[in-house]
Amino acid sequence: MAERTLGWIQNPSSFENLKNVVSVFDKNTDIYKEILNTKLPKLVKDLDLQNKLISEMKKDPLEMDYVLLKGHGIKSGQKRSDAACSGIVQAAITTQGGRAYTDDWTADGFLRWGISIGLLDYDTENDTVSITKLGEKFVKSNSEDSDKEILISAFLSYPPAVRILTLLESGDHLTKFELGKQLGGLGEAGFTSIPQDLYIQAIELASETDKASIRSNTEGSADKYARMISGWLSKVGLVQRVEKEVSTKIGNVEYMVNIGHSFRITLNGIKELKRARGLSSYPKTDKIVYWQMLATKGKDRDYIRNRRGYIIKAINNRERNLEGIKAYLMENNIDESITTIEDELKVLKAMGLSLKHSRNGYVIDDNIIKLEIPRTKISKTNILELKDKVRDKLKYVDHRYLALIDLAYDGTANRDFEIQTIDLLINELKFKGVRLGESRKPDGIISYNINGVIIDNKAYSTGYNLPINQADEMIRYIEENQTRDEKINSNKWWESFDEKVKDFNYLFVSSFFKGNFKNNLKHIANRTGVNGGAINVENLLYFAEELKAGRISYLDSFKMYNNDEIYLGDISDYSYVKFAAEEEGEYLT
Repeated sequence: MAERTLGWIQNPSSFENLKNVVSVFDKNTDIYKEILNTKLPKLVKDLDLQNKLISEMKKDPLEMDYVLLKGHGIKSGQKRSDAACSGIVQAAITTQGGRAYTDDWTADGFLRWGISIGLLDYDTENDTVSITKLGEKFVKSNSEDSDKEILISAFLSYPPAVRILTLLESGDHLTKFELGKQLGGLGEAGFTSIPQDLYIQAIELASETDKASIRSNTEGSADKYARMISGWLSKVGLVQRVEKEVSTKIGNVEYMVNIGHSFRITLNGIKELKRARGLSSYPKTDKIVYWQMLATKGKDRDYIRNRRGYIIKAINNRERNLEGIKAYLMENNIDESITTIEDELKVLKAMGLSLKHSRNGYVIDDNIIKLEIPRTKISKTNILELKDKVRDKLKYVDHRYLALIDLAYDGTANRDFEIQTIDLLINELKFKGVRLGESRKPDGIISYNINGVIIDNKAYSTGYNLPINQADEMIRYIEENQTRDEKINSNKWWESFDEKVKDFNYLFVSSFFKGNFKNNLKHIANRTGVNGGAINVENLLYFAEELKAGRISYLDSFKMYNNDEIYLGDISDYSYVKFAAEEEGEYLT
């Protein structure tokens, strides 16, 4: 089976280009004829490839190979803008700069968009794409009003769009961050969301030259999904984009920021949401749920897709309680705890499925189509084993912070890891603090009363040994905080501490610690006279649980810094942990 990430779209937004892509699958359209007769012979220089693409377009019925539609990527060292045309869909899109074809990445995005909203159909077994009845209507439509009507029907079959409408249904005016926090795979790295108060902090603490960049580029993947989907819905009149003023406190000062990507539902949006649900004599709209949309990132995504897929099968138009769902999963070789099942039900709701709960159990009352679960048996990696182990122990802490485990083991996710760590400490645990994390600043700081902590996050798939150069970097931060001399560091990051904070510690946070790190913790303390510690991500979550449960006090939490590793739960052996996937970071800046 080819790996295709369907269901979650971040970049395509042009309805015109979407229509051009769908038109490729109708032999009667001008787009089809132009690509076949003019564009491919002109743009594709490799004659063997050109002949393959032309032959593919002449098939009857017109079910075309995904790879030939998308084209191939750039060669090593080549710029995306210099890549030659290598796919049929590439030739369907003219770029903003006027080039007669686009790149494979953009072509893939439009293909996945068309498939995800039901204008195109994807054959998982053969990795081919064809047009649907709705897609044929879209291609034949010759007015903007007709296009909108067809696209509304398409979006109502797309669960994430229904989720956005549902979140806005009560009349709330929500920003992309407030929507993103409640969208998709809660508690996993593929659906990160920037905490809104940290976004406001970042803007207010940034220089004037950096503010515009932060406004336009800082978002998590779930925030971007929310922004894109809401943008589509606004173009068909189901939601309205309205700037929103939001605020947060930094120290004793309240800051106000306007967020442009903020949305409200319209009266037509409420009406169409009722239609999707089958109310007021409307037939219920089918929901398109490809197996591939059930998880997007990481080495465990196929296992998670299976787990979520079988939960859907267990309760789709039939009611089961948690024990019944657990038994159904066991019948399909998936052994999960009740806590994990409860979390997965929340995720399915956040993906846009209609989950109902009564004293008799749970039911998803959607008409679900396209969900085909592969028969191959897939096991968890040790990273997911660790995550599910910690999940069962968190009774007070929000389980969305389990994403910290994914991030801690992803060597490309340092910035993500920093942001979510500070979010846990200041929003879940109510420390005062701020994420700093730029040049010549520590990653973050927190405080409570007179106590403050300087934090350094390190995301490493194979563990962190605290090398001497990074110990010296922490020494520099501690000494800058002690002297507070802007001649030494003009950014004056220490001013983010409350004035009353007088006692300081330092903390390293990572996946797990190894090697000579304890000696270097003592080296830092000997050089500065400040005590600190190291905590792995598992114990960071246990620390949060103990503090939120009231089993340790805020005052006692500052007594844990003894220049050693901090343990609150199991003392685990991390040598068994497999390497996490070193994938692209989730924050886009």
